[in-house]
Amino acid sequence: MSTTPHSAGLTVTAQASELRRAAAWLHAEAGARAVPDSDIARLDMCLHEALANIIDHGDLAAAAPVQLRLQVQPGSATLTLEDGGVAYDPTQAVAPPRPLMLEDTLPGGLGVVMLRSHSDQLDYAWRDGRNQLTVTVRWSAA
Repeated sequence: MSTTPHSAGLTVTAQASELRRAAAWLHAEAGARAVPDSDIARLDMCLHEALANIIDHGDLAAAAPVQLRLQVQPGSATLTLEDGGVAYDPTQAVAPPRPLMLEDTLPGGLGVVMLRSHSDQLDYAWRDGRNQLTVTVRWSAA
């Protein structure tokens, strides 16, 4: 693999029907750049959680496209999602407490937990009226 970073982008709409297309793009681009399968799976989980959150909670996001960008370099891949929804910083969000009993379990609310547990680094910025979430995964570059 080259030491030059590779960058690819995709624009999707904030609709559930776009989840599959975004995932296919991510797998194709990351796979072509020798990102390990386990790390593609981690990125895919983060992509799904973040994009689902944009779709579910982003009334303003529906009117503007969601920009996806993947940057791959030796030993790491960075996925950036940029949307026009209401400012929301998942890096500052409080994760819900773990239920002690099955009866206390509520559906949903685990997106932040999933993002944090599947990424090695999670960054957020609000720029020009848009959310910019950046997810990084790292592996040993041979």
